[in-house]
Amino acid sequence: SLEHDTNYIIKETFTYRSRDEMDGQNNGQDTALEIIAAIMAFLSSLGHIIRQGKHSDILAIPEMYDVIVQIFSLLLVLLSTQLYQPLVSSAELEIEGGRPSSHFFLEKMMDYSHWQRQRSKEEHTQKEERMRQQQAQSLGQENDNAEPSSSSSLHNEPLLFLHSCLRWLIDRPSPPRRSIAFHYVDLPKSIAQQMTNMVVAPDGMYESHTIVMASVPGDDVSKGANATSSLRKSSQSSNASLKGTLDATSQSHQTTSVALGTDDTVDISSPGHVSGDITSWNTPSNLLFHPIRSILLLSSTFFLLPIRLVRLAFTLFGHSQHRAIMGGSGSFHMKNLADGDRLILQQLQAHCEKQSCWNKTNNILWLSDSPIADLGSALMLILSNNCRSRGSHPFRSELASLNDNRWDKEISENKSKVENSMFPWTSNIDDHMSVLSVNFESLFEAFGRIVHTEVGALSLYTLLLSSPTFAESLSARSDLDTLVMPLLRSLYFSTTTTHHVDPSSKSKNGPISQLITLKDRPFRSQSQLYVILILLLIFSEDPSFGRDSFRRVRVSSPTVKWYKERHIKQASLGSMILLVLLKAITFDLNRLQDGFLLSNCCAVMLNLSPHIADLHEYVAARLVSVTTSCFKRYATLVAENGGEPELEEGDLSTLLGMHGETCRTLLSLIKHSIRRKCLEKNIHLVYALLLEQRDIQKMYQYASLGDLSPISSLI
Repeated sequence: SLEHDTNYIIKETFTYRSRDEMDGQNNGQDTALEIIAAIMAFLSSLGHIIRQGKHSDILAIPEMYDVIVQIFSLLLVLLSTQLYQPLVSSAELEIEGGRPSSHFFLEKMMDYSHWQRQRSKEEHTQKEERMRQQQAQSLGQENDNAEPSSSSSLHNEPLLFLHSCLRWLIDRPSPPRRSIAFHYVDLPKSIAQQMTNMVVAPDGMYESHTIVMASVPGDDVSKGANATSSLRKSSQSSNASLKGTLDATSQSHQTTSVALGTDDTVDISSPGHVSGDITSWNTPSNLLFHPIRSILLLSSTFFLLPIRLVRLAFTLFGHSQHRAIMGGSGSFHMKNLADGDRLILQQLQAHCEKQSCWNKTNNILWLSDSPIADLGSALMLILSNNCRSRGSHPFRSELASLNDNRWDKEISENKSKVENSMFPWTSNIDDHMSVLSVNFESLFEAFGRIVHTEVGALSLYTLLLSSPTFAESLSARSDLDTLVMPLLRSLYFSTTTTHHVDPSSKSKNGPISQLITLKDRPFRSQSQLYVILILLLIFSEDPSFGRDSFRRVRVSSPTVKWYKERHIKQASLGSMILLVLLKAITFDLNRLQDGFLLSNCCAVMLNLSPHIADLHEYVAARLVSVTTSCFKRYATLVAENGGEPELEEGDLSTLLGMHGETCRTLLSLIKHSIRRKCLEKNIHLVYALLLEQRDIQKMYQYASLGDLSPISSLI
């Protein structure tokens, strides 16, 4: 019925009708479309400013930065209706006979963006036609008309929106100090600094999936063991210098506030801002209430307060909301809190969200340095990966035309030469102004800083599939370790768990292989692991990547300090890929038993197998060790199956099939590595095989593992 139709309810809610239109004869005014049009007009105006290189001045205004963050947040809610219901892709809707989609605002956005893009193309074509006619009439005369694509690109709102998102992904503009977004960034950082059980690695990042840094810290943070102390400075050493700096800059902040046109009367030295007495900032209560108080003072509304983040802070400090308000042993006593803090606690108690069981992923603490960049990347992913069954996707089409703007200067010079010649300039020389273009070198470096996150990995995956030009530029690079090493680091910690199985427990199938629970999984969701492995699979499909990863690209100790099982001073990039994949396979077989995850791990290994050379001694030992341990489990499963192997090779639906496929893949790697032309380069693997020759010889009895004559002849 219509009363329970989500689309109908939302449509009626966002339809304005006057009293004369209440009879239903008139469809009314579509305010949903007007909201989308107003937001896109504002964002496209920003995009036009960004293309002119003036965005830094705009984002320096605190109010402007906060407005963009709030608009992005609003769009994210309006377009993410698939998060509140079972996910059904547009392709599935088409297969099911055109069942209507319930993504009301997403459909509106696509329709509006498609219309805007078509309008821009038509206007561009008309202006080119008029210019050709004028040039035909007055050949040799100077043409004072404006560049056609320059003006039409202003109306191509999908292009300008994507350009803004990509530009902010590269630059990652930080929020101004007096903005609400600044305190949004400050609150989770204050919480993370109090998590004493969370280890900070020498590279300045956390060794846990529960705290995710949106961007890799700078070089000043990631030098040796000083990273830990730089993130957790003692208050005795920092308060004096910080207070002096704040006293010196207080007047300059006030002057900047007036110069930028802010009309609020909140004094920079009032409670909730950075000035004043900071000697007690390091206490848990002040670390929590300082950013909360600032958000309330700047926004004058409670609804901008991140409730879930504040609840996490209370949980972290070991105090429930009730105890924090009422006092008691171990709680924040009310007599120690200011009046404003007491009011905040009472509001938190009254507006606290209730626990729900719908969430199937693990929550994380997101430490962002640029909310605009993160929200823009999320919106770009939503708009480019939904409604793809359409004939012409406005955002996907713009991404397909993505070009490297490093050649724009050369194009402009050629255009200038043509304009000064006797021949009229043609439109194809000026087309670079009407297509999406960014600096590919800067984009590559930006992905190196954010690809370890789920948003960064998905953004890279989307661009690789959407833009052939960007994919070709990556395939020509020899420094892909900039992207691969952060992916390996995320995969490593996502397959590391401290929750071990009780070795004394047994099952009817022998030693137990207990599946890990959702709560104990060392990652936010399994889809995050899928994206990492698919990116590695895309890279490994290029033969040049396999050759370079083993022969040219070397990683040294500072880069792989996150690997805990063994101190690796130097190894090839290919050796590190195999080492982390072996860990992922072991984790999957023992704790996840995910066939899709296993198949991607095996596919990456098989793509790299023809190029294995100079294998690191520890990686060679791990390869043989994992092969023999997997074979022992496989032999046990075959015996329990009546001596019969799996019915079909490659069948990963059973535990027997998963172990059989893993054994065949690892043995294939070994056979490729001990070929005659590779034998001397993989001498460490030969030693490892000889050490485990007793277990290796037992494999000869299993025909399902394939031809093992190269290994047997070597031994």
